[in-house]
Amino acid sequence: MEISILVVLKSTYMKTSLYIFILLSILLVADCIAYYFYQISLAGYYSDIILFWLWFLMSLVVIVLFWKKILAKVFLGFMAVTLVLSIAPMGLPFYTFILSMTSAGLRIDKDLNEKYRGQIVGYGVMVYPWLEIIEKHGLLERKILECTEMQLEAFGKDRIDVKFETQLNPDLKISEAKDLFLKSETDSTIAITIFYGGPNKTITFDKINKSLKSISEK
Repeated sequence: MEISILVVLKSTYMKTSLYIFILLSILLVADCIAYYFYQISLAGYYSDIILFWLWFLMSLVVIVLFWKKILAKVFLGFMAVTLVLSIAPMGLPFYTFILSMTSAGLRIDKDLNEKYRGQIVGYGVMVYPWLEIIEKHGLLERKILECTEMQLEAFGKDRIDVKFETQLNPDLKISEAKDLFLKSETDSTIAITIFYGGPNKTITFDKINKSLKSISEK
């Protein structure tokens, strides 16, 4: 009797774990598609990270529970190959993954007001951290504007003689910011002040064309 109860409990646990894994997989895929095509993601910097690591942990649980199944072995092999391939090309994809899926890539996360959130993030070794402006929509949010060091350097110029962003050496880097403030907003523009402690940099964006409109330092 006790053995049959244990078998039933184990079977129930395996099915429940599998259902949770499938649900998390659907949510993760939907989240990735929404961000790739529409710049829409779950609200907050850490929401997507938490979703990914929950999926990853449930993947390991499912692999262990269903290890006798060939699909579990294939899935583990796929994960291992993906890890090796990400490390092979000088570790750049792996480094990007670690920065984007942990708090290591976040420099500043600031609620600008009830409508907007600003963040400075950096997910690579070949680029400086950049500024993102996020529009809040309840449980979701959408990235509406982005500003990189290359865009700041190229603003108002016909061309710049650098191939890689890390060749730039601006006096005030976005990554060196101490805080972010919403200075002003109109129907067509939004101005963000990057606070350094003096002088500070104010960037005005054209919300309609998704472009830089002006840059000032004071």
